Amino acid sequence: MRALLRVPRRSLVDVASCLLPVWLALIVTHTAADADLWGHIRFGADSIAGRTLAAFDHYSFTADTPWINHEWLSEVLLAGVYGAGGAVGLNLLKLGVLGAIVFMTWRAGRLAGGSRFSLVALSSLVVFASYSRTQVLRPQLFSVLFFAVLLTLLAIRERRGWNDRKTKAASVAIPVLFCIWANAHGGWLVGMATLAVWVGWDFVERRTLRSFAEGTALTAASLAATLVNPYGLGQWTFLHQTVGLSRDVSDWVPFLELQPGMIAFELILPLVALAALLVTRQWPRPRDVVVIAVLAFGTFRVSRIDAFLQIATGLLLAPAIVDGLGRLERRLRASPRLNTPSFAHGVAIVAIVTATAAVALPRLNRIYIEGPWTPDPEAVRFLQAQAPNSRLLTWFDWGEYAIWHLSPAGIRVSMDGRRETVYSDRVLDGHWAFYKNDPDAGTYPDAIGADRIWLPRRLPVVSVLRERGWQVAFESDVSIVLSRDSGQPYLPAPAEFQPYFPGP
Repeated sequence: MRALLRVPRRSLVDVASCLLPVWLALIVTHTAADADLWGHIRFGADSIAGRTLAAFDHYSFTADTPWINHEWLSEVLLAGVYGAGGAVGLNLLKLGVLGAIVFMTWRAGRLAGGSRFSLVALSSLVVFASYSRTQVLRPQLFSVLFFAVLLTLLAIRERRGWNDRKTKAASVAIPVLFCIWANAHGGWLVGMATLAVWVGWDFVERRTLRSFAEGTALTAASLAATLVNPYGLGQWTFLHQTVGLSRDVSDWVPFLELQPGMIAFELILPLVALAALLVTRQWPRPRDVVVIAVLAFGTFRVSRIDAFLQIATGLLLAPAIVDGLGRLERRLRASPRLNTPSFAHGVAIVAIVTATAAVALPRLNRIYIEGPWTPDPEAVRFLQAQAPNSRLLTWFDWGEYAIWHLSPAGIRVSMDGRRETVYSDRVLDGHWAFYKNDPDAGTYPDAIGADRIWLPRRLPVVSVLRERGWQVAFESDVSIVLSRDSGQPYLPAPAEFQPYFPGP
């Protein structure tokens, strides 16, 4: 018992080395709901219940294209985990993905001879740098994980001989990975481009027939594996039509159009890596430079690719980064003041870890509904009670929240976050013109046959609609519901809103 309760003596360097992962734990245990989370779990639950994928959507009255749900596997996983463990299960799933990324980063650094200090720092930096895409529960979370797995498998193939058992296993695992990836998220396109660059440059360096045959076979098998999906070539066609370097989506904007704070955040790991390269003069292989350069170009054009760039930077440049961090550690430990063990420092570490656990663990049973997109729960209560079996023209950020809460009342929405997967360009363009209050926006609800309209109060089109005879059925500080029916505005009874998924 005394051994269990005894606090070890530690130095200030040890205290400092625990602060980064502790701070990271405080960040990653706070999970915010993405606007599409309600839809992902609802659609996944439908697939589980029906044991099939819906060919056409029945939640939206404007959906007019066959539904190619290229993220169905992620949705089934999210729905299954939520059904089994609720918010705790979803949070543990997210932490499991982050833990796997830490494991692969740690492994890359350890193979490069990194110390524990440098491995902790490198792993924390990689998770922190890629967290802009892994902080919410959405299919892209799995793409980031699969990309790290791809780089790890490619490294295993390179490190071992051609006839080594692990090399052969990795060569088989890569096409299997792409098969799973293609059914989980469209980010497999980034992985395929990286694989092509990797094997292509390997042939340039080796210039052997065997390297060409091995690389070609691996790429062809991986590409063919992506066709093992419910839509076959239809998924390729869909991705070709919808994925590009420019889309009208907030996280697809070019890198330089991000907020200054976000740009600074994205540059932390690349700058650390650059400093390590300059200090250690451990120059990476040309192939690794090309892979990182391609991802950097992609990120410059489409900021959403940034997490893949961060993962590649951490894994491919791990030797230089851990060497540079190791040199920093040795300089710190050379100072008697910083490296003298003390009982007080050990107590400080125990206190910091205990306090972090006290804050972080209660968060595991909550997924927070927060941010500027947050919908109005009182409006949802009104619509559930007063507008059953209606056609609701919705603000697109609220569409999947509305599907979750209002579809049991027979209410169908006009727009939600699935965009190109169930809506044609005609429907999308009509909604964007309506939201922006373009000319003739006031006629759009009648054109699509909407019974009710639920929008943020701030939109200029609201006043245009009221001038055209739409009546206020509900109004709050956040949103407004308009109807053709006359009557007294609905005054909801006061109710406390718990801002946690799935909400009221």
